[in-house]
Amino acid sequence: MNANVIAFLRTLTDEYLDNELTPAIGKTMARHLWMYEENRVKDKEKIQALEDIINQLKGEKGKVNIPANKDKSKDISSEKERNPDPPKQSKGRGARNHKILITREEKCYYPRDQLPPDAIFKGYQPVIVQNIKITQDNVRFLLEIYYSPSTNKTYRAHRPAGYEGEYGPGVRTFILSQKHIGNMSESCIQSLLSSYGVHISQSSISRISRKDIALFHEDAAEILKAGIISADYINIDDTGARVNGNQQYTQILCNPFFTAYATIEHKNRLSILKTLLMGAELQFQFDDATFELLELFKVPEKVREYLKINCNGKTLNLKDLDCYLKAIPSKNRNPDQLHRRIMEAAGIVWYNNQDEIPIVPGFISDDAPQFRHITGWHALCWVHAGRLVKKLNPSTPIFQEEVDRVLTEFWDYYHTLLEFQKSPDTFNIDELRDRFNRIFNRTTGYLDLDKILQSILSNKEKLLMVLKLPEIPLHNNAAELGARTVVRKRDVSLHTQTPEGTKAVDTGMTIIQTAKKLGVNALLYLNDRISLNVMERLAVTLLKKVGLPD
Repeated sequence: MNANVIAFLRTLTDEYLDNELTPAIGKTMARHLWMYEENRVKDKEKIQALEDIINQLKGEKGKVNIPANKDKSKDISSEKERNPDPPKQSKGRGARNHKILITREEKCYYPRDQLPPDAIFKGYQPVIVQNIKITQDNVRFLLEIYYSPSTNKTYRAHRPAGYEGEYGPGVRTFILSQKHIGNMSESCIQSLLSSYGVHISQSSISRISRKDIALFHEDAAEILKAGIISADYINIDDTGARVNGNQQYTQILCNPFFTAYATIEHKNRLSILKTLLMGAELQFQFDDATFELLELFKVPEKVREYLKINCNGKTLNLKDLDCYLKAIPSKNRNPDQLHRRIMEAAGIVWYNNQDEIPIVPGFISDDAPQFRHITGWHALCWVHAGRLVKKLNPSTPIFQEEVDRVLTEFWDYYHTLLEFQKSPDTFNIDELRDRFNRIFNRTTGYLDLDKILQSILSNKEKLLMVLKLPEIPLHNNAAELGARTVVRKRDVSLHTQTPEGTKAVDTGMTIIQTAKKLGVNALLYLNDRISLNVMERLAVTLLKKVGLPD
């Protein structure tokens, strides 16, 4: 097809709207044009690849693969569609004055010599000014020392709580707050402390930020446990994390009352199960449900038969299961993947049947495969589904029309579901399901859009889980906001060096983000744990918030 034909097709396609040609003709022309351009790009890439291979066989270098600049101008945010009328927040000082703690009061007097003789005193006008003081508080403790000849021992007085080492609770709290609340690098913290007259090395800051946050590891574990116990659902997501140069993944689990972080080595179901078990040993149960999952995970029939003969009705630990896995009569080219699928299926069944660890009832997530089949139910995020459509970049006006129409119907339906959540009894669920089918079970002629519509249709039950559980959110924004915290920290610190440092970062983010959701002052909480240790633990506050006994 030469350039003249292409230009002619483009002209006809552009004139489709003005000349009101039949939709079938317009769509057919646009489809042919789109298919031609797609095939032309593919053919060009194949030809280039073949030329590179020929050049390499000749001993020459192939074409350097320089990735194209990504077009960042296209806005794929769905915030306006999801929430077209956001609540207006009160602005101005008066809106926040009731939250400000008054620490002192000072009267300001008008110069008497500038007042007229008949001026009458009418009282005071209150004006609130916020201020903080940062002052040095270097202490030289004089510790009493006694010696007892009878016991041949020396007795020395103890320092006050929090004053162990050469830095007091104020400095240590400052370091932790700037590291985990302010997201500052250790070099910046050192510069700031130096300007306040504190003599401290960057290595000391690193040590304090790792060692002192260890005081909160138990808090973080309790938060995750309390969050799971109290949860009707869990929002879950993950994002990449580098640990000593190796790729790992930070898992985010949250709901309106908590956010917990856990960095794991692999992005698979086994790693998620281990996170949910909170240190308990994962075991593997084989029953009918296990073999249904094994078939769903495409484990070969011969392997399933072997496991049914040797493992059916058993609950195994990792060591015992490994013996059976090594004896599997299979010539699978990727035995590690096969073994992992078997462990995932048996581990999921055991997790949902055991009663020692609190079980997550359901996940709300994107459509990533590692989140599937773990919990009793699984709902998908509508914002993610809409984002797939919005990312499309149609090459013809008629295809753009189709995209706009689908997006309009998509968000209209989304807002209908929001109304359903407010009063479920006033809606006909069968009609809502039929409307879903009418929107997504269609063929537009735009191949990329049709693939997305079919993908959305295949996830119908997960996207419509809200019809069974009206209390769950329609999106996964909570987990995505949690992931954004990891990304911002990664922008500053790039990556962690050791497992100890990685756990310190996870714990710090868990404490700060959960305190924010519970309305607890994170700075006071950090300082309390370092010195006084009298404040209520966050896990206890969380349980009280949801009305459960602590």
